[in-house]
Amino acid sequence: MAGPPPTLADELKSLRIDREPVRRGLPGWVTPAIIVAALVVLALFGWRAFGDRLFAPQLDVSTVSLVTPTQGAQILVATGYVVPQRKANVSPRIGGRVAKIFVDDGTTVKTGQVIAVLEDADYRAQLLQADADVKSAQAREQRAAVDQKDSQRSYDREQIVQQKGVSTPAAMDTAIARLDSAKAAVAAAHADTAAARARVAVAQVNLDNCYVRAPFSGRITQKLTDIGEVVFGFTSAGNSGSGGIASLADFTTLQVEADVSESQVAKLKLGTPADIVLDAFPDKHFRGKVAEVRPKVDRAKATVTVKVAFVDDTTDVLPDMGAKVTFLAKELDEAAQKAAPTPALQPDTVVERGDRKIVFTVQPDGTVRSVPVVIGPALGSLLSLRQGPPAGTRIVRNPPADLRDGTRIKEKE
Repeated sequence: MAGPPPTLADELKSLRIDREPVRRGLPGWVTPAIIVAALVVLALFGWRAFGDRLFAPQLDVSTVSLVTPTQGAQILVATGYVVPQRKANVSPRIGGRVAKIFVDDGTTVKTGQVIAVLEDADYRAQLLQADADVKSAQAREQRAAVDQKDSQRSYDREQIVQQKGVSTPAAMDTAIARLDSAKAAVAAAHADTAAARARVAVAQVNLDNCYVRAPFSGRITQKLTDIGEVVFGFTSAGNSGSGGIASLADFTTLQVEADVSESQVAKLKLGTPADIVLDAFPDKHFRGKVAEVRPKVDRAKATVTVKVAFVDDTTDVLPDMGAKVTFLAKELDEAAQKAAPTPALQPDTVVERGDRKIVFTVQPDGTVRSVPVVIGPALGSLLSLRQGPPAGTRIVRNPPADLRDGTRIKEKE
C-alpha cells in the first residue's frame, strides 16, 4: 500500500544544497609502498652498520712474540732440583760424646780433614794398657828365648857325652824334652807378643775413630750436632739419616735432576744440550747437557729422572735449588744463550703481495691492515722478525688471497 504523498516541506528539503567538503581516501597501494620504502632504508642502514660484522670471515689469529734462541731451539721443558751426586752424612764409626767440632754450615773441607773429635780418654787408656801388654809379652818372649838357648846348650852337651858312652838314654830324653819345651815356650811367647801388638792396633784404631774426618772434599751443608752431644756411630750415618756430625756435599758434582714425562723421554739422549734457569737466579742462564737418563720409571708420576750436568761454572749454585731445564735441539754458545729475545711470528702469517712480504695486522676495530715485514733466520718453528709490527701485535694466520685492507674479520675461538 502506497504511503502518504510528500509534503511541500519534504520537497523543499530535498532541494537544499549540502555545503560540507567531500572527503577522498588514499589509493590502496600507497600505504604498502611507504612501508616497503621504510624497510629498504632500514635494511640499507643496517647493512652499512652491521653487515660487515655479521658476514665477516672467521680467521685464525696469532701474536708476534718475543723469543730467545733458547726458546727457538727447545725440544721440551722440565722442572727439577739441584742435587750433588756425591754427598754424605759424616758420622764416627764409634759412639761417643762430641768433645770438639771444627766446622760450621758452609765450611769448605779437604779429604781427610778432621771435622770433629770425640771424648777419647777411655781409648787412650786402652792404648796405654795394650802397649804395656806388648812390653810384658816381649819380656816373656825374651825369657823364653833365654830358656831355649840354655836347653839347646844342655842338649848339645848331652849329645857329646852320649857319643863318649858315659851317659844314659834317660838323660838324653830329658835334654830333648827340655829343648822342645823351650821351643814351644818361645813360640807361645811370640804369639802372645803378636796378640798384644794386635790389641795395640785395635786400641789405636778406636782412638783414631774418635777423630772424625771428611771422606772427600766438599762443603758442609748442615752441622748436625754440637759439643757435648752424644752420637751413635755408623747407625746414624747415611744420606737419608738425620744423625751424625755434619752433612757434606761435593759441589763439583752438582747436577739438576728433572722429571721428564715417560712419553717425552725418548727425545733425549746422553749429551743432549740444555739450558738451565734456577729459581734463585731467573735472569741467569747456565749451559748444561744430559749426563744420565735413569733406567727406571716412577709409576706414580709416570716420569723418568734425567740428570743434567752443568757446563758453565756453578759458583753460587746450592743444593736443592729449584730449576727449569729447557732441552735443546742444538747446542748454543754462551753469546747466543744470553742473547736478548727477538720478535718472532708463525710462518703461515707471512704472505707475498707482489715483490714484498706482508702480514695482516688486526686493528682495534676488528679490521685488518697490511704491514710489510723483513724476515730473519728461523727460531725453531718460528721466523725471526727483523722489521715489522712490534711484539704483542695480533696478526692473521693463513690470510686468504682476497683479504684486503679495511676488511673486518672474526677471530676463530
